[in-house]
Amino acid sequence: MPSIKLIFLTILVVFNFCVVSEITILTPNPKFYGVINETLLITWTSSGNDDPQRITIKLISKTPTELFTGEYAVGQSIPTSDGKYAWNITDNLVGENNWILKFYNALSELNEKTTPVAQSKEFSIKPAGTEPPKNDSSTTEKKSDNSNSVTSLSYASLFIIFTSFISSVIMANSLDLRI
Repeated sequence: MPSIKLIFLTILVVFNFCVVSEITILTPNPKFYGVINETLLITWTSSGNDDPQRITIKLISKTPTELFTGEYAVGQSIPTSDGKYAWNITDNLVGENNWILKFYNALSELNEKTTPVAQSKEFSIKPAGTEPPKNDSSTTEKKSDNSNSVTSLSYASLFIIFTSFISSVIMANSLDLRI
């Protein structure tokens, strides 16, 4: 009987590991750009109970410019459940596929070693006067089943570990019965 309890405990632990929380940034992306002096709608999806309740959004430049180096706070303490934030781009940050947004847990102490909870794809910021993009299905990134290879690897690894463990328990029980 103790082995059955051990099996159920293992199943429970593995299930908790499989409930992966994830924040996926939908816009901006390579097709959905920002425009100087316009509002850029930042959108995301959130799943799981382990997502932070509030996020801080920072802008990072892939290639530092004279006007911009490091990280720039776009929004702070935004409820994750909102799924959107409107950022009015007022600084001259023009750059083609030069920008990335990083989401951080707003309740954690932010420093250069803090790991982001999500990161956008590269996107552009166009000069003032450029026609803003239309927010439709052609400009919104779709989340695919294979979008996070690390998660996929984790599931495969957990499955192998789980089946190996169950096999070991069954083998151990069958050996105990013969003795």
